[in-house]
Amino acid sequence: MSIVIWLIQILNLKFKFSNNMKLLLPVVFIVLFSLGNGSCQGKKASSEKKDKWSVSSPDNSLSINVQKEQGKILYYVMLSGDTVIGKSDMGIALSADDFTNNLDYVGTSTNKIDEHYTMVTGKRKENHNLANEMSIAFKNNRNTPIQIIFRAYNDGVAFRYRFPVVNKAVQVINETTSFAIPLNGKAWVQSYGLPADWAPAYENMYSNGTAVDLPAVDSSGTSFASLFESNNHWLLITEAGLDEHFYGSHFKPNHDNGVYKISAPMAGEAMGLHDNLATASNPFNSPWRTVIIGKSLSTVVESNLVYHLSEPNKLGDISWVKPGRSSWSWWSNHSSSTKYEALKQFVDLSKQFGWEYSLVDANWNVMKGGTIEQLAEYAKQQNVGLSLWYNSAGPHSAITEKPRDIMIDPDKRKAEFKKLRSWGVKGVKVDFFNSDKQSLIDLYLGILKDAAAEHIMVYFHGCTLPRGWARTYPNLMTMEAVHGAEQLGWDTAFARLKPQQDIIYGFTRNVVGSMDYTPVTFSNTRCCSHATSNSYELALSVLFESGIVHFADAAEEYIKTDENVHSFLKAVPAAWDDVKFIQGYPGKEFVLARRKEQDWYIAGVNGEAVSKNIKPDLSFLAKGNYKLVLFRDGENYRKIISEQINYKSGDPLSIKVLPNGGFTIWITRI
Repeated sequence: MSIVIWLIQILNLKFKFSNNMKLLLPVVFIVLFSLGNGSCQGKKASSEKKDKWSVSSPDNSLSINVQKEQGKILYYVMLSGDTVIGKSDMGIALSADDFTNNLDYVGTSTNKIDEHYTMVTGKRKENHNLANEMSIAFKNNRNTPIQIIFRAYNDGVAFRYRFPVVNKAVQVINETTSFAIPLNGKAWVQSYGLPADWAPAYENMYSNGTAVDLPAVDSSGTSFASLFESNNHWLLITEAGLDEHFYGSHFKPNHDNGVYKISAPMAGEAMGLHDNLATASNPFNSPWRTVIIGKSLSTVVESNLVYHLSEPNKLGDISWVKPGRSSWSWWSNHSSSTKYEALKQFVDLSKQFGWEYSLVDANWNVMKGGTIEQLAEYAKQQNVGLSLWYNSAGPHSAITEKPRDIMIDPDKRKAEFKKLRSWGVKGVKVDFFNSDKQSLIDLYLGILKDAAAEHIMVYFHGCTLPRGWARTYPNLMTMEAVHGAEQLGWDTAFARLKPQQDIIYGFTRNVVGSMDYTPVTFSNTRCCSHATSNSYELALSVLFESGIVHFADAAEEYIKTDENVHSFLKAVPAAWDDVKFIQGYPGKEFVLARRKEQDWYIAGVNGEAVSKNIKPDLSFLAKGNYKLVLFRDGENYRKIISEQINYKSGDPLSIKVLPNGGFTIWITRI
């Protein structure tokens, strides 16, 4: 379609879209649409009069079906003959043009997507993006064109709106897209979050199998990623391919009859600054409306659909991007980031355990007992890379933690990254965005680009949900967007519900991108005691995927564990080659396997208040003999039992797990 845009821009420049040219534009678009799509290998174009269209997945199990009824465009999704999304509305309105009704068909093109790509972070290193694509062109009653692009994968569907002709700045004022979820099922969803100092930041707790049509808990609506079990199938709805031309979306508060409707950000976000609608002055796309669909939870958990739908690497050489493990002092001692000697202890912890990094949190610029330059030099001597915390604000946040007022300013930001590179700093943690408005999306992407220019990795906190940016900007290592371990410092409700919530995250939040949960906390806080066993906590280092794993507990908590736990903490990877879902159900149980080179790591956690004998299916292992190092619950919640097992493929394995307990297995072939 690039030829289409190019020729239209030439026509726009030459004729300045005179009235006659505007009348001819639909004819030009029809001709160019057919020519442009016909020039691409594997594409077929048609302008034959139609009111029904369909595209199926490569294995023909899944289809997204589209039809025109009384000028409106509707769609529904089928899997193996079953309806998984009922008839749902499509449509979008711009300030200059309405595409929600009275649309006339122009033409259709089809294409096969077949590409391979490599990820630095994520659940799978080597990925195959395979789909069938259908692009339908329409025009509205002002003869303005729009395309709706559909993709059908073996594990889901997606669609987006494409505006191929934009001759002046236009605003997205409404989107009528909806998802009609069959009512005979359950939902695992979270509130988007009303505007506040700390919200929205995707840090609310998930419902646990509630009714599909239950309204959101407040007027902010429901956030992505939303999981549904319906008609004996599983659906995860989210968004991918978001860029600076759009805002981050969520769902409106009411879900009458199981219909979930797209919503823009709230006007009150970001201290009420910036428009909550999107404005663009060039041809642009909406994000991909993305639905992962499968008959079993393995399809959802193992899917990389969000990355498939995102733009490829824009940074070029990324050999300097290095996933890894990091110590982090703030969880166990909030004031430690202002104390030079305390921070040195965590650099030493990273050196002792072979972790690549150590994170220095807020207010390091008012450090006592030494300077950040001295700490950076000390860390360099220990072969440990430092990461430094920054406030993203600006006027869009009232939170005063420092350094602030740097990331918001492009000139200051670039100078800061250049300085950090000269110090040998490897990463930045940027916090407190608290909005999905277009201006904030632009800020995220600006930070990623400017950091990459100085070989700086980025971790976002107080932030939006991952939408595939880690493929496009591989220096994005992880994002928070989760009610994670830091909440144990003050949230008694989370402390009680943590076993359920952690498991739900494995089926929702962590499916769509790296999650900076900050795991493996053995100690209790002044607020809250752990409801989970130490073996459960250890398992989270494998269960949760994050390009940088920030081990959150105090140095002494890791040092006092036995030598077998030491060996595991030294070895557990942060980047993985493959993933396999073993068994589980949201809120109840989760057992997952991840592979790094030839070794497999299996983690299992129990979210229920009953003991279990978990028998993980290891049939995926090749025939042969293996050494299993098992870490399991002891006689009490604080005791981790480690044992070595000589294992032959095909042998049964049974592990006793305490209520809210867990286990980890490190598997090496012998």
